[in-house]
Amino acid sequence: MLTSKAVKEKARELGADLVGIAPVSRWENAPVELRPQAHLPEAKSVIVLSIHHPDASVEWGGLPNSNYSGPFQLGMIPKLDTMSWRMTKFLEGLGYATIPLPCTGFWRHRPYKGITTTNTASFSHRHAFIAAGLGEFGWNNLALSPEYGPRNRLVSLITSAELEPDALYSGERLCDRCGMCENKCPGKNYRKEMLLDPGFDEVKVGDKVFRYAKLNRFRCLWGEQFALDMDRLIEVTEDLDENRLYDFIESGMERPGGEFGNCFRFCMSKNIRKWETKYTTAPRRIKKQQNIEVEQVLDEIRRIAASGGADRLAIQRNDFPEAAPSFVKGYPVEHFTKSFPYVITLGRTLPEYPEYPFNDDNRKYLSVTTKVRIGMAAMDIARYLDDLGFEAVQDWTETNNFAAARAGFRRDSASPARATSTGGQSCFDIIAERSSDSIVIAGMAADNLAIRNQPVSSNSLFTNFPLPEINESLKIDSTLSGKNIDRVAIIRADRLKGIPGISDPEKILPGCRSVLVFLTGMPERMVELAAAQEAECAMSYAYSQYQLIRETLWAAHDRATELEAQGFTALPIADLAENPIRNLAPYWEFAWARLGHPDLRQNAPAAAIAGLGEIGANGLLLTPEFGPRQRFSFLLTTAVLEESLPYSGPSLCTHCGKCAQACPMQALSTTAFPYARDERKCRWSRTLGMVPESGISCAGWNVQPGEITDDIEEAQSRKDPLQLKGYKYPNQVDTVVERCLQACPVGKTKSGAKK
Repeated sequence: MLTSKAVKEKARELGADLVGIAPVSRWENAPVELRPQAHLPEAKSVIVLSIHHPDASVEWGGLPNSNYSGPFQLGMIPKLDTMSWRMTKFLEGLGYATIPLPCTGFWRHRPYKGITTTNTASFSHRHAFIAAGLGEFGWNNLALSPEYGPRNRLVSLITSAELEPDALYSGERLCDRCGMCENKCPGKNYRKEMLLDPGFDEVKVGDKVFRYAKLNRFRCLWGEQFALDMDRLIEVTEDLDENRLYDFIESGMERPGGEFGNCFRFCMSKNIRKWETKYTTAPRRIKKQQNIEVEQVLDEIRRIAASGGADRLAIQRNDFPEAAPSFVKGYPVEHFTKSFPYVITLGRTLPEYPEYPFNDDNRKYLSVTTKVRIGMAAMDIARYLDDLGFEAVQDWTETNNFAAARAGFRRDSASPARATSTGGQSCFDIIAERSSDSIVIAGMAADNLAIRNQPVSSNSLFTNFPLPEINESLKIDSTLSGKNIDRVAIIRADRLKGIPGISDPEKILPGCRSVLVFLTGMPERMVELAAAQEAECAMSYAYSQYQLIRETLWAAHDRATELEAQGFTALPIADLAENPIRNLAPYWEFAWARLGHPDLRQNAPAAAIAGLGEIGANGLLLTPEFGPRQRFSFLLTTAVLEESLPYSGPSLCTHCGKCAQACPMQALSTTAFPYARDERKCRWSRTLGMVPESGISCAGWNVQPGEITDDIEEAQSRKDPLQLKGYKYPNQVDTVVERCLQACPVGKTKSGAKK
């Protein structure tokens, strides 16, 4: 029997700082649409995972403008998403239906059914945090813990496992109503007409009642989520309505980016709060420095870096005067350099992709997922140093670029530019170039020069922990990422020649002899229930799509590194399609590279030939374990590897036609096998929110079903102004679940989980 102790041990193994468990009964006072059962009807428990913000990332992150987030959340969102995903896979493997939730996801910007408030999430991680006994609400509606105050970043997952719950928090009061959140709010969201009678919201969790300020969340939305310069909006305290804010945007008002709330920065629980105004205007968290050997710390940094995908590690003095222009005007550069005298730079070597159509896209897929992974590792190191009582903060300036240059890391030219709060390139974008291939950097051996001259994805962090200067290689262990892959199959490259719609592997990689397929399945209940329950939300399903690409490409990249070390060439490939059909709207980090997800139907033949399953009537790969509910990536290599056996089980597709019947746009025709697909209808449905019952309309999508036009731009212009004018980010996507995946009976279990 699964115990709460085992769950918590697994969560901490995945990197959680705090873990709590709540029974679903603690949501009985919540609106039906916001309860755990709205996502999973048979839900018994909610598991809440939390990681803490390194203190320096908060204390320095809002300077000099309240909107400048700096390093505030770098690496944290994908870390939590990865933890939620892997925890779900762990529970499902034990037989428990589980719904993974992303750290940040679907927001209802308009009132919806029984939810009268705006800017409302489909599930509140903060309320789950309180329900799991990890802390209490502050006056600012932030979740406070006794360990870190408000400096917790949260994620939840909902499961059918009936686990022993944690008691609600009953310790010392964490919020003393110090008033800093009210006084420091640039939008004045707590004041005068903004405080509606009786001046607070009240929520009952279990048998406890919590109160917090009745904020004007409309103003919060524009200052934080839409990145308007709230320092300018301080002047506007009256009549700040939606239309007036549209006018601000159209007038060219600066939108510095950020997603940083002063209510967060200036909040700290009284028992762990101190002031050190010469260091920062924000309160500091009291912590004690541990007496620990430098070599012990260095070994742990190496371990975290390597397990997080880094094969390069450099530690240097933070003396990069050439990086000063990358800091925003008014930022205390000299103070920052003095406070954080050491810079740790992680790197991951990327393969060189030969010239071939769409190889540039595959290079970008690997680049953006690698940058996410390296960013997670850098954040983990910052948290580790923070836990030792020292200061560490992730880089959000071009200092990383100069540190990478000095370490001999060659620029990752495939990386797309990403705008940051500083106006420069982000920590994820390396602009450094090797000036010479003949010099030895920091004492590195000459025989490593060729390796170091490959493109490298990198990320840096600053710290005050006294570290020696080093520049060294780290060994990648593919078994670590391989644990997160469900199936791996191998096929001879020549067997994919002449397959309709599939690129010839030998043209992508000259001399290619073998193709590996890395496959990971989707949680069955998550797919089955997406956009179908009271929550009417595809949030979990949408996030699973980019998480699956991350997991499979990370595993392929690690295996490629090992093959390269053996003298072979290897290329991780996300899309083998000869003429790729991509989603019209890219997802999350893929938006930075203007990439949509690889089409499952196009890539399915390669996975089927590798022996993983068979092609169903819907054109998708069917496997006995997951039916059509999986994603996969490929690895091309010059190594000759033993082929996997072909699929020899019973036929999986019964031609029941349920996939075609379930399609809301009637995009599948049953007149041929596999069913013909109207690609235009399919993409409109799955990427532009054309399914009315999905709840997308309350996020701002007004196009009615059946209004399919060839003019995508014209259709998008019909969006609610909140999205059309408010959001500046290209990755604000409207996503619905693919109903053919939901309807297919292949691979399903009665419980919705594997036995």
